[in-house]
Amino acid sequence: MNKIVSLLFVSVFLCSGLASQAQNTTTIPLNPKVKHGKLSNGLTYYVMHNEEPKDRASFYFVQNVGAILEDDAQNGLAHFLEHMAFNGLENFPGKNMIDYLEKNGILFGRDINAYTAQDETVYNISNIPVSNEGLLDSALLVLHDWSGGLLLEGKEIESERGVIHEEWRTRRNVNFRLRSATNHVMMNNSKYADRDVIGSLDIIDNFEHQSLRDYYAKWYRPDNQAVVVVGDVDVAVIEAKVKELFSKIPMPENAAERVYYTVEDSKELAYVVAKDKEAKNPTIMWLFRSDAPKVNNEETLRKDMAKSMFSSMLNARLSEKTKKVECPAMGMEFGSFNMTRTKAADYIYVSPKMGTELEAFAEVQMELERVIRHGFTASELNRTKVQIQRSYESYYANREKIKNDDWAKQLGDFFLKAEPFPSIEWEMEFAAKIIPAISLEEVNAQVKNYSNVNNSALILNGPDNAEQYYPTKAELLAVVTKLKSQEIEAYKDDAGDTPLVDKKLVAAKIKTTFKVDGMDAKGYVLANGAKVLILPTEFSKDQISFSSFSFGGSSLVDTKDLASADIATSLAQISGVGSYDVTQLQKKLAGKIVSLKANLGELTEGFSGSASPQDFETLLQLLYLNFEAPRFDQEALNAQLAQWRNYVINKKVDNEAALKDSIALANTNHSARTLLFGEEFINNIDFNKAVEVYKDRFSDASDFTFVFVGNINPEVHLPLIQKYIGNISSSNRKETFVDHQEGPAKGKTSTIFEREMAVPKTTVSYSVEGEAEYNLKNRLMLNMISQLLSKRYMVTIREEEGGSYGVGVRPSFSALPVAEFSLGISFDCNPDKRDRLMEIVREEITNITEKPCDANDLTEIKNNFKKSREESELQDGFWMGSLQNNLMYGTEFTNKEDYKKLIDNISSKDIQAFASKILKEVDTVEVIMNPKQ
Repeated sequence: MNKIVSLLFVSVFLCSGLASQAQNTTTIPLNPKVKHGKLSNGLTYYVMHNEEPKDRASFYFVQNVGAILEDDAQNGLAHFLEHMAFNGLENFPGKNMIDYLEKNGILFGRDINAYTAQDETVYNISNIPVSNEGLLDSALLVLHDWSGGLLLEGKEIESERGVIHEEWRTRRNVNFRLRSATNHVMMNNSKYADRDVIGSLDIIDNFEHQSLRDYYAKWYRPDNQAVVVVGDVDVAVIEAKVKELFSKIPMPENAAERVYYTVEDSKELAYVVAKDKEAKNPTIMWLFRSDAPKVNNEETLRKDMAKSMFSSMLNARLSEKTKKVECPAMGMEFGSFNMTRTKAADYIYVSPKMGTELEAFAEVQMELERVIRHGFTASELNRTKVQIQRSYESYYANREKIKNDDWAKQLGDFFLKAEPFPSIEWEMEFAAKIIPAISLEEVNAQVKNYSNVNNSALILNGPDNAEQYYPTKAELLAVVTKLKSQEIEAYKDDAGDTPLVDKKLVAAKIKTTFKVDGMDAKGYVLANGAKVLILPTEFSKDQISFSSFSFGGSSLVDTKDLASADIATSLAQISGVGSYDVTQLQKKLAGKIVSLKANLGELTEGFSGSASPQDFETLLQLLYLNFEAPRFDQEALNAQLAQWRNYVINKKVDNEAALKDSIALANTNHSARTLLFGEEFINNIDFNKAVEVYKDRFSDASDFTFVFVGNINPEVHLPLIQKYIGNISSSNRKETFVDHQEGPAKGKTSTIFEREMAVPKTTVSYSVEGEAEYNLKNRLMLNMISQLLSKRYMVTIREEEGGSYGVGVRPSFSALPVAEFSLGISFDCNPDKRDRLMEIVREEITNITEKPCDANDLTEIKNNFKKSREESELQDGFWMGSLQNNLMYGTEFTNKEDYKKLIDNISSKDIQAFASKILKEVDTVEVIMNPKQ
């Protein structure tokens, strides 16, 4: 079932949101669009017609098998086996499966992927063109081989050990370590506490090949498997193919029982503290366990709805408190999640400021006690109901635009966890019936979920240093006891009721119109000089996307004022607009589907956002107020600065921040205009200067261009644009950005430094940068070079060397302030392999400049580019980006046919010539973070 309520209101802490039991049932009717069945060998299948995107289909292979089924000598093999599914199949030996699919524009990592969890393993091949029947048949054949046709050859197993070893190194970050240190308490010493999926490094490096084959033979079998196909397909044809192909897979005799492990209830409050030298901020979580429901029916859905309303309203109150400078907490939250398929949990979470651990815990507990005594107000519940109902309405309006992969994942959850998968019409009827029926008393009663102290756990995480204090269990319980005797007032719901814009505005006249060559957009210049561009589309029924820009940005701000400029838009955002402070504004916008954000970049400033067509006027009102009546709240800024200061206390242990800062300094040659977040940055912030910068940058409508793309009707919406954008003040100033000529030093820049690390790891960031003409062909060739390098590094660094879990290659091409490109390469690795891997990185770059690339690789990349273009043209974001490129850089729009011709005409020699031209004389920036010896 589409979990709108969960998506909106339930935050997940320390867990991936696993839901109810696989062996459970549901009484909610299955969506009639789904054709489903179970074959004689026990394999289940689901086939569903869907046309988002059109002419595409996604194939999922869902296995009710995961790390929890490993014995102690197999810890990590479920995940290892997932890797092996891409390293040799019965009908696709070696890398033939990936090679074949990539030749058809289906990329490994993007379209071909998998994940392993404790209770499941799921594979997918997505976005397959349905016009190629042979490709559809091959996708089904891959799924067939995943079921029982993995080759598991010894040489491939040995090759993959290094890859997974490096994945272990990459994933074993501070959050992973803290979670591992507390899992035995959270999971009450169950088997779940011992299965972290990635597994034991000793087992990964040393297991016997037969052990992996035994796990595969034991658990990968039809009764644990489901085939899911969703897309623009003939359902009957696909069903027949599934039956024909998958019925032949034998079900083993005397198959082992698929056991469902439990997390037992505890009989007393548990307490644990986990410390790590790389942890940045302390947290306290109080976790209350409960049984996950055994049957998913209307009653459980109603309970979930009431629980979500409870969390939403309580979290809104907590959000108000954290906006106050005197609040001892950086963040507070109530929520719920499913720990496993059989055990659920509700939690109370707080992140205290340094030295206020008990006060912060008291703050969050006080709000719970306030609800216990006084409950919520009717106005709070009404707002929450309006918001939920509006979310369902938007979901229904966009029902034809739900993507194949979204449906496929939900069907996977239906198979694995019995999560309801009804029709959208059923959901709408259910929401219309249940939302009004849920009473205030029913929501208030959810507080009981936090009452069973005996079956709960206090989990404290944070920095391992002498300054950090961790309250004892007795101290925390004493806080709760003390609150019981304190007087606590009822919550006062302060919500404004005046119009957002309380002055009468008259629609401005249109001075002139203009067009963009090759596109159906129409432009208007309003009386105040504002330029407006409208492009109606039908890709999203309930959304109009918006973006605006003006040249100038922070390049026009003095260096000494850059910190103030950097937080100017954040200051406005946390302050509200017009007569509404930020809390009142959030309440005012309840039930509205609208978002707006100001952006102040180096070269431009502007706004971006979106709204449903029915809330479009609200979007324009907010835009108007952000220009004409922004608010700047000193107290809100003080609260934000207090949180930032608390964060930077432990920034010195943040290795990722150290790497990011080093890269920023290296790429700007230590320019004084390079901002690094820290104590100096915070101390340089001046409230009045931030206000001054905002008012200067976000003024003068004549200097802005406003672009609207989506389900917009010019007859209805243009008059509203004239009314609000047309009344933004204008001074007709002419300005542009200043080029401060920031960039890396000429030649080679190398920064190598060491950091304390619990898990030794070298992180490499290497980039080549230079100037090149900004045009479509050059941008395409740079992207092709990037993908060619990615393919080579996959073979050389990941597969042959076992040197890194993955190498990221990121191309970048900018037109302003000068036309220049960048090719960034990054990876984590064993420190002992750093020099060899860097040698390979440079060798592959040299190779691409000295000889033509592999023709087959280039064909794969071209097919991918053309396939991606077809898919992109069905998204509003593509058209928004195309319009912005035209308006900002003068880039001409290239239609699909000309784009394909341009792609087809790029040869291996063209790539070599371009690479030789731009990559031989470049500036290079090398930043390497090593573990301290």
